[in-house]
Amino acid sequence: MATGQVVLLNPGDHIYTECLGGSYYHHGIYVGRGLVTNPNTGKTRTITNAVIHFLGLDKEGKVKKTKPECQTCFYKPKGPGIVLTCLDCFREGNGLYRYEYDVSLLSFNFKTSGSCTPWSCSDPNTVIKRAYDYLRDQNFGDYSFVFNNCEHFATKCKMGKARCNQALWGTGLPGAMVYNVARRLTKDILW
Repeated sequence: MATGQVVLLNPGDHIYTECLGGSYYHHGIYVGRGLVTNPNTGKTRTITNAVIHFLGLDKEGKVKKTKPECQTCFYKPKGPGIVLTCLDCFREGNGLYRYEYDVSLLSFNFKTSGSCTPWSCSDPNTVIKRAYDYLRDQNFGDYSFVFNNCEHFATKCKMGKARCNQALWGTGLPGAMVYNVARRLTKDILW
């Protein structure tokens, strides 16, 4: 499927939405049905369009805490971490797209950073299990816009390896090479 507006989602899909007018993308794993708990009453409810995603900080380096609690999934921003929300909370009214896997290297060089990868992905059940394991254990690490963000989370769930094409300095293979060198050079400093 070409990158673009998603019409039909399947559990295990890596999805993304535009932020700040398309200046960057927020990524997550669509899991289909999900169980949510109302923090006020302790009652649980199944929602039909659930997404597990890794939240970081807003553009000012702060946690968004001004949104009211969602009546569908009970989500209310609390801070960085892995969360399960409804699709509407994930999108926040923006366009929704499916991330592509197994694209040709030629296509990868010309597509928008953060929209695809030439790598293969795991089967949907494995992807969903990984996402729920990270949600349960909250062990994906501290959020870093460049080295440990929502795209790293979604690609780790999909491939078993964290990758981020969106944070590349440049696009395609040259950007991927610069990013990987920078990640290796700063790994001991940042982690």
